[in-house]
Amino acid sequence: MVMFSKIFVAWKKNYGEKIALSVCSILRSFDLDYTFDSPKNCDLAILVGGDGTVLKHQTSISCPIFGINPGKSVGFYMGANFKDFEKKLRKILAGKEGKDYFIFKFSRLKAEINKIPLPFHALNEILVSPIYTRRILNAELKIKGKISKERNSGIIIYTPSGSYAYANSAGAKILKDENKFGIVAIAPYEGTLKKGEIILDKGKIAIKCLNEEGEVCVDGQEEQVCKIKKDDIVSVYKSDEPAKIIMFHKKG
Repeated sequence: MVMFSKIFVAWKKNYGEKIALSVCSILRSFDLDYTFDSPKNCDLAILVGGDGTVLKHQTSISCPIFGINPGKSVGFYMGANFKDFEKKLRKILAGKEGKDYFIFKFSRLKAEINKIPLPFHALNEILVSPIYTRRILNAELKIKGKISKERNSGIIIYTPSGSYAYANSAGAKILKDENKFGIVAIAPYEGTLKKGEIILDKGKIAIKCLNEEGEVCVDGQEEQVCKIKKDDIVSVYKSDEPAKIIMFHKKG
């Protein structure tokens, strides 16, 4: 029995259009309404591309996401590839959650600049960095009331799934507990983060920019970069809205 009434479909430009058209054909065969415009009021999102496509769109999606990898791109969040997407999509549309497919909840992060929330959810990480990569980031880091002066090339606040990505390349260990999040520095020169990553299970961390200018980037997306200036305070905390990703194996 079909449990979806309206479906959002998006794909990476010049990469997944052929599969997206096949997806739409299947949706029509189930007499389902779909849109390319916005995921608002949709109860399923189908994203064709790699992880970057998921990271780009997930911030505005609250319904379950089914990712289809059309080729050789990275697909940590993808539930199907170009060989099996038709079979799996039909299972989602006609099957039962918990039997034919699974919906996993991936924790996300939120950020504020001077107490003003950014309109994004981070599925992988939030990066606070100098405006130019050749410069060093000078910052004050506040965690659980303790303040430390940090000098590095950037500070990454990451989710468990993000610990497999950028944070891992910066030296963070894999974090599997969805109730926790981590902080790690890129090329740490001075400060608490020089000792290694810090893992938290709750609360809010604050980073005060001591550079004349810097930036905050969410999930590496150009559309999700915000400029900051000296004495601006970036606060990061766990979102209470996890991403819902469809997979076909039990989490473990």
